[in-house]
Amino acid sequence: ITKVLPALRQQQQDLFIDTSQVVSAIKQQSPRQDQSTINKVISFLSDCAELMEFGELSILDIPFLCMFILGPLMAPDNFPYHLEGKQDGMVKKEDILHVLEAFRSSHNKPFTFSIDTISGLLQA
Repeated sequence: ITKVLPALRQQQQDLFIDTSQVVSAIKQQSPRQDQSTINKVISFLSDCAELMEFGELSILDIPFLCMFILGPLMAPDNFPYHLEGKQDGMVKKEDILHVLEAFRSSHNKPFTFSIDTISGLLQA
């Protein structure tokens, strides 16, 4: 199982991966494991901050998410691209789009997740 996440991270081009792909990779590595055991493995990996599971989606690169997406949204003064100003502590979709576009223009890491995915993550 320790080989599964590095291999998935290497293959993955996006910040998010379908949780069923994580399950499939674990089953390939340990084919005799039942679904209950696999759920416990995913929960353990989540507790260890190796991945974050949000139902059908999982995040494989938590430091990337925190440093380049959530950081500029939550602590804007600490990042070169950030929100210009939040009103009443509220972050709007337009604000998130601003941060994502600034990230896209300054980094060469592709991602295809939607603004609704990030909004859902922030609300969770």
